[in-house]
Amino acid sequence: MKIYRLLLAGLVLTGLNACKETGVDQQAEAEKLMELSKAWAKSVQDRDVEKMLSYWADDAILMSANEAAVVGIDSLTAMVERSMKIPGFDINWSPQEAYVSKSGDLGYVIIKNYMTMPIDTLGNTRTVFNKGVEIWKKQADGSWKNVVDISNRDPSINSID
Repeated sequence: MKIYRLLLAGLVLTGLNACKETGVDQQAEAEKLMELSKAWAKSVQDRDVEKMLSYWADDAILMSANEAAVVGIDSLTAMVERSMKIPGFDINWSPQEAYVSKSGDLGYVIIKNYMTMPIDTLGNTRTVFNKGVEIWKKQADGSWKNVVDISNRDPSINSID
């Protein structure tokens, strides 16, 4: 009888241990997302197309105000390559804050960004400031990839600092 009690106690303890949450350091993971967002923005400033595309998941979605969604890495590649050829085109952003889920597999970064585009054939440009959110998903290899990128105009923003 004593052995059954010991066996039962062992099973209960094993079950309780299995129910414990894995220790995800949400703050450390959020800091990783902030650094990834900064590095991604730098790759855009450096006009490093291959590097900037590496931050998106294969099935990522880009949603910008007044534009059709750009879905999938092939469409994103075409959009980036077109954009980089536009004289006077510039985009940059600054991450403001990040959050990672308790499970450690999803996170988001709140950003401020700007986009400068030519408005005529004389080389005049217009800069629009936006607020946005980058949604990141941890991949099977442990890396983070952007899966949804959303931004829209915010007239209260006049700098990304």
